[in-house]
Amino acid sequence: MSNITIRQMQPDEISEVTRLLTSYAFRSTPSLPERAAWEKDLAYRNEATYFAVFDDNQPRASAVSSTITQNIRGQFYQGGAIGAVTTHPAGRRQGYARAMLTALLARMREDGYAISVLYPFRESFYQRLGYTTFPQSKQARFSPVALQPLLKKDLDGDVELMELAQGFELYQDYLSLQHQRIHGFGRFSPKIESSLRDQNAYWLAVARSHGEVKGMMLYKIKGYGDDFQVAHFWYHDVQGRYLLLEWFARHIDHVKSIEAHLLPFEQPETWWADLNMSVTSVGAPMGRVVDITRLNGMNIGPGSFTAHVHDEYCPWNSGTYRFEQSDSQLQISPATSADCNLSIQAISALIYGTHDPATFAIRDWGDPSEQIQATMRGMFTPQLPYLYETF
Repeated sequence: MSNITIRQMQPDEISEVTRLLTSYAFRSTPSLPERAAWEKDLAYRNEATYFAVFDDNQPRASAVSSTITQNIRGQFYQGGAIGAVTTHPAGRRQGYARAMLTALLARMREDGYAISVLYPFRESFYQRLGYTTFPQSKQARFSPVALQPLLKKDLDGDVELMELAQGFELYQDYLSLQHQRIHGFGRFSPKIESSLRDQNAYWLAVARSHGEVKGMMLYKIKGYGDDFQVAHFWYHDVQGRYLLLEWFARHIDHVKSIEAHLLPFEQPETWWADLNMSVTSVGAPMGRVVDITRLNGMNIGPGSFTAHVHDEYCPWNSGTYRFEQSDSQLQISPATSADCNLSIQAISALIYGTHDPATFAIRDWGDPSEQIQATMRGMFTPQLPYLYETF
């Protein structure tokens, strides 16, 4: 009989187990990556928590959780960003991944986390585990030729080009501003983010007007006559946007097309005429509540309701609660009776603002009446969360 154990990996196990399972799942193999290079990459995540399933001491599944700080409706919450969920072919279709992730969620609660986020290999798998889907980011592709008229415009500013390593602190400061203003924005620890600086794989373009930063973008150029690939495109006013678009125009004779990763609420097809833009969706992240009792403090609208919450995989969340606004902020407390039943997916959907309460019954997420649905909409207004970090 097999001896199945699920536990946190010890430091001396992490490299060997993840090098095999993660590479097999996500890379072109064989061969496996060089051990020294793999361990160098792992060093940026030495604060992370690694879990694995062992069958007679043979690794059969693994996952990592890194600490992430997420802005949810104007309040910062600590959470676990789950990545590199892998299962050895010999261990697939046996429930190992589900059991491992359940153990990892329990560890997150022990660590004081309120939420968890991830990028799914299959949305329905993680939805059953309590996660709800965010809106998809956008990938816009267009030729810079149509932007040529911008070269003759006086935009009252300029763009400075530098290697990312050179401008890393400036970029980090700008990200902090986005972190404070964008719902759903999640950031890793400075240790993990420092890998961007050390890899130095992007150009940083900084748009300024009279010394004030108006926008930034990270990009790389695949080669002469090839694509200009924008990993992040940030601006906080129209001037910043058009200074960066004018920078695209300066590459008309250099690159074939612009390929830009954009936030869910962007409407790039409206930026300029004749861009002949194609816009596609990028794989959406998902989020879930890990501990309901740690959600207090987010900015919500007026109202109050009670609900009996069911959470199969984080049973400490199961119970009856009152959700109400106090001084413009969410307050959650125990209740003796419930206006409705809600699953943890519904609670997650409410705080992130991603699903209308009228859909809960159809999704088997609960049974709020039309009156309670209206109260929920007033308290938890619809939102378009953007996670930022990819993993």
